[in-house]
Amino acid sequence: MLIVLADLLTLAVANAISPLAIVAVILMATSGKGRTNGTAFILGSFTFAVALVGGIVLFGRSAGAEDVDSAPHITIDVIELVLGVAMIVLGILQWRKRSSHETPKWMDSIDGMNIWMAFLLGMLLAGPLSPKDLPLLIAAGGRISQASLATAEAVAVIVIFAALGLVAIAIPWILSVVAPGKVEQSLSGPRTWLVSNHSVIMTVLFVILGTKLIGSAVTDLLG
Repeated sequence: MLIVLADLLTLAVANAISPLAIVAVILMATSGKGRTNGTAFILGSFTFAVALVGGIVLFGRSAGAEDVDSAPHITIDVIELVLGVAMIVLGILQWRKRSSHETPKWMDSIDGMNIWMAFLLGMLLAGPLSPKDLPLLIAAGGRISQASLATAEAVAVIVIFAALGLVAIAIPWILSVVAPGKVEQSLSGPRTWLVSNHSVIMTVLFVILGTKLIGSAVTDLLG
């Protein structure tokens, strides 16, 4: 199990570095809704990650993906290779948008969100609206389904992977809980920097992760 988690560590750390999701939690924290909406947002992100990765693992294991010579195992490697190439392309597209500092329109509506809207936003930014995180979750699900793990171990890996993906967005949430009076002063700078440098950050992540996925897929296919 530890070997699988070590293999997934790069994907988990990259999943955690999601500038827009971090900014969303910062905005909730600075508006005084960090304890409620921030909690709902994090739970939404965690729920989506567990559900998607878990669903892929369930499907892969039922198809026999843990067998190295099986068609499902090879198919997962091919999908991972395609995802890697796609991320390189997305990195190039992000780099071309690096001069744009436009704030996403949905950020303007965060102050008026209720707890269920925050939960839904957390789910959407954890995958469906994130061109970085969705491929990472799919790749992680494929990797876990290929591993020879007991059911309990597979469940533990899924939960731990999803939890690691929350580390970065949990920081402003924790600050809003333990020191609500210092939230605005502490987080205004990081919020501005993340929005301004979003495209550059995403470009670097896309290129690194695309290379990682391509390398892992090719190594597995040739090995």
